[in-house]
Amino acid sequence: MRDTARFVLAVEAVEHAGDDVVRNAGAQKRERTQVMMIREHTHSQTAGSRRVVVVGGANTDIAGLSDAPLVARDSNPGHVRASAGGVARNIAENLARLGAETHLVTAFGGDHNGRELAETCRDSGIDVEGSLTVASLPGSVYLSIMDEGGDMALALSDMRPLDAVTPEALEMRAHIFDTADLVVADTNLPAESLVWLVENARVPIVLDAVSVAKATRAKVVLSRLHTVKASGLEAGALLGREIRNRDQAEEAARELVALGVTAAFVTTGAFGVAWADAAESGHLASPNIVEIRNATGAGDAFAAGIAYATLEAWPTLKAAAFGSACAALALESEETVSARMSRDLAMARMEAMLA
Repeated sequence: MRDTARFVLAVEAVEHAGDDVVRNAGAQKRERTQVMMIREHTHSQTAGSRRVVVVGGANTDIAGLSDAPLVARDSNPGHVRASAGGVARNIAENLARLGAETHLVTAFGGDHNGRELAETCRDSGIDVEGSLTVASLPGSVYLSIMDEGGDMALALSDMRPLDAVTPEALEMRAHIFDTADLVVADTNLPAESLVWLVENARVPIVLDAVSVAKATRAKVVLSRLHTVKASGLEAGALLGREIRNRDQAEEAARELVALGVTAAFVTTGAFGVAWADAAESGHLASPNIVEIRNATGAGDAFAAGIAYATLEAWPTLKAAAFGSACAALALESEETVSARMSRDLAMARMEAMLA
């Protein structure tokens, strides 16, 4: 703890010193070199630690779960719940539950929702000191309607605060990325901010493609990403064609690798996940699910699982299985992030899949 405290004080000293020289590129370079020296010392003192920086969306999730088949243009019986959400935030909480030291860089709104969301992140073991607060905007909200089977029928998102996570804002927080072992990003970020990440992060980057509408923001950085996680629809947006079946998903994973990605995962819902790296590719069936209670957080849990596997330098097939195990735990929980999520439980589910 004393070593960690010294590290925090040292980084804060460097950060505050940078306030007066942020306009000077040469001074910024010297600042970053200082932080890298601190990082090397700290890693020598705390061998085995894993530090992940997750950058992207955080919002309040409002989910309506229907009790019966949905009827369009009508009031449907069901129940509504609110919880902390957002792709990057969900990934961060899952990683924290898996045992990684997790830092979140996002933008909170200035209203009650924004303040409560930041506090919920802290309570979940996520460090949010590198995040922004946009006082003039309400907190981001994700509104979804789930059918009687727990699958999403429709969703709307209002994530205006995240526009503040610009390259300039990230540059002001460069020390946070310089002290990471892994960076995880989602495509809720502006495209230019994704470019900043690939140009400045010195560790592997895992990317979650998020949605068809936003996946294309990652096209220009694909060749510089370590890992990409995308659904079939999102992979189709990245590659410019439809992905309709398991074979096409595996072909898409291989094509993403051919474009420069080290490891690619294309999820196909109940049919499992296609995976590929430079040496091999394949398809892994979905694990057995006790009962699907909410599908909203499954993709985020999968992304956290493959991020954790990247930290551990596991083979791609094992990463696919661990991600699938994490997704299964999420599917079985009514909450977006399962309270049961843990390394031991996910490992047990993974081993059952690979047996």
